[in-house]
Amino acid sequence: MLVSDLGEEGLLEQISAIFADKASRLTVPIGDDAAVFDCPPGTQQVWTTDLILEGVHFQRPWLTPAELGRKSLAVNLSDLAAMGARPGCALLSMALPPDTQVEYVTDFCRGFSAMAGEVDMPVAGGDTCRADRGLMVSVTAGGTVPVGGALLRSGASEGEIIYVSGFPGSAAAGMRLIEAGRSEEFPGLRKAFIAPRPRLDVGRSLAALGVGAGIDISDGIAADLRHICRESGVGAEVRREQLPVSSELKRACALRGWLPGDLALGGGEDYELLFTAREALTDRVARLSGELGVPLTRIGRVTGAAAGVVMMDGSGAGTAMPLKGYDHFRKDG
Repeated sequence: MLVSDLGEEGLLEQISAIFADKASRLTVPIGDDAAVFDCPPGTQQVWTTDLILEGVHFQRPWLTPAELGRKSLAVNLSDLAAMGARPGCALLSMALPPDTQVEYVTDFCRGFSAMAGEVDMPVAGGDTCRADRGLMVSVTAGGTVPVGGALLRSGASEGEIIYVSGFPGSAAAGMRLIEAGRSEEFPGLRKAFIAPRPRLDVGRSLAALGVGAGIDISDGIAADLRHICRESGVGAEVRREQLPVSSELKRACALRGWLPGDLALGGGEDYELLFTAREALTDRVARLSGELGVPLTRIGRVTGAAAGVVMMDGSGAGTAMPLKGYDHFRKDG
């Protein structure tokens, strides 16, 4: 059945039923003009929103509707993780071509609901409308942090160490492999692109530890590190040889002729955390990595603003880091 056959009211009934079991933490759940929820005392609200467009962020053959639903929420949760926030509630809106299958929408919502369930996050509402072409998804996610406890882009200081979680570049490799029809040979890389895991525990732990600045890597290390440097008024140097590379990523790069460092710097879609911390916190960062089972790798150091953002090679020579990373409005070439 198509959504044009079912109609908006019938579609909303099916969607609401999928999210009903996620509403227990809401004072007024889906069904009224707006949701009502309580905030824990001594906290501040944190909100983020993202658009996901067919043909820009994904192609339907790349992933199932449930996988797309899960990822749509996960990328917003990654923003909350970067702020050190605890998830609160989410809003989901979709613009659908009239020839969209109802089953596609309900499977999408089941994937979205599954991701929400993993982090105990109620879905508070949303909207649907007609799209002339291509699926559009808009997700808004809210969370809470202790008053004054948000981890910001603007907190980096000269002399701090730059760290990254996980293995950046894996998602970009996974997307390229999907496009080439080779992703089944590298399931970990496909998963990195299809099902990113928001680092919520890492973000909250880093905020509690008192690290300097933090950001999630959606556009690649080069672009997102620049955001920290700009907001903090500092420079940075990154050592290429210290960028973490998984064995699977090494194998894929060797097979396809890719440079793993280039994928990490400019690939994007990783949704790992990039952060800075005082040298005195080195042992505690290492201990946190072991406790959470997440690699937290030292890749460089914060410098003065005049130095700019520099890539250091193995010989110690530095060059200005190329402007890499995804930009919706920049013209290539």
